[in-house]
Amino acid sequence: MERLKCIEIRSRPTEAVRIQRMNSLTLEALRTVRQLGYGGLLPFIALTALSFYSDNSVLQDFAREGLALYAVAILSFVGAVSWGIALADQSLQPDQQRRLFVYSVLPSLVAWLIWFFPEGAMRWVAFAALTFVLYLIDLKHGQQLGWPKGWLSLRLHLSATVGLLLMLAAVGHL
Repeated sequence: MERLKCIEIRSRPTEAVRIQRMNSLTLEALRTVRQLGYGGLLPFIALTALSFYSDNSVLQDFAREGLALYAVAILSFVGAVSWGIALADQSLQPDQQRRLFVYSVLPSLVAWLIWFFPEGAMRWVAFAALTFVLYLIDLKHGQQLGWPKGWLSLRLHLSATVGLLLMLAAVGHL
């Protein structure tokens, strides 16, 4: 049994190896993540445009509700990424793991509460603010825990675009 513990301990990556692995994504993985991430912007773009440019009020209402629902889904996904990291990264200290687990459920809860806001500018401002706050939190976690730089850069681009589109939805309600 003692021999198994030694093998198990030796098979765990050192902190330097873990950081090196985390700070790089293979080019293929980065390409896939970018394609999926930027593809995920399409519903935001389409629904925002439809809510502004449709002459049909029923279609505009549909687009706005679809946009709100999609915002809840994506913001929940953002939190779920931290849940996955907390589960997968065996080198995390117990307090780091616990903080990631707790943080990971907050985006879905806050986004769900925002969904109940009355239709109007405040709802969109709240979604946009949550998008920006989650990016800042992930940036802090990413820098502390050595998340891939390509992921953090993509998160910036996606968060900025989503936040701006949600603010544009708010402008449409002024």
